[in-house]
Amino acid sequence: MSAEPPKQRLLRLLRRTSKSSGGARGNGERSTADDSALWSAHERALVRARDAGSAAQRIASTAARQRAAIDAVADRTHALSSRAAELQAGFARVLDAFERLGLVALNAGLEGARLGETEGRQLGLVSDEVRAQSSRGADAARELGTGIGQLATELAVLESNVNQAQVVVAEVTQDSARAAGAASDAEAALLDIGERVKKATGSDPEAVRAIAEASERARALVASLAALSGKVPRTMLISALRPAIEPLARILADEEREAEPKLE
Repeated sequence: MSAEPPKQRLLRLLRRTSKSSGGARGNGERSTADDSALWSAHERALVRARDAGSAAQRIASTAARQRAAIDAVADRTHALSSRAAELQAGFARVLDAFERLGLVALNAGLEGARLGETEGRQLGLVSDEVRAQSSRGADAARELGTGIGQLATELAVLESNVNQAQVVVAEVTQDSARAAGAASDAEAALLDIGERVKKATGSDPEAVRAIAEASERARALVASLAALSGKVPRTMLISALRPAIEPLARILADEEREAEPKLE
């Protein structure tokens, strides 16, 4: 009996394989496409979990740097507030000194008036000048004291805002740490799920990806053959495909022999 041509053998094996796979799917068994979709979804989830963990770690690192900067601003703001309070107290003492000086000058003027115009004239002139200068000095001290008081108020508001920012940054740091931990737990859980799915289904992600890739290339080959249909001689097409058809036919024949029950 003559050997069956590779083309006919391939078609016969493909038909038989198609019928058996169709019946298997009808009985509720998984297909390669199902396994491929399952492992693809698992890979996407794993990548997203790792991305989330990396993003959480970057946020935590940025928050740590911001916290250091805000702490430095808080320390500087507190120091400026203390200095503003010291200056305000110092201007209060300057204002008191000018007011006392004005009283001394007033007393000197009264004494000059008591001495009379001849003896007390010079004393009265000096007293008037001192009183005028002390009044201008007191006004300047009041103005500067008021400005320092406003600055102290603004610094107090700034210090309060910085303290709130410190609280927010601390919360962000804690939340990012929790997010990083959750992402790490999710990654570990997905890896465990992958191992359990591999044991339960007997499928391997690498094998499933290889099969899916082979399937895509087979579809591309079929599309190319459809595009060449009627454009080139059939004998030329078969001759070009023979190096691929014959190994494929042998692989399918081996699979068929392995699937057939052995007779004792």
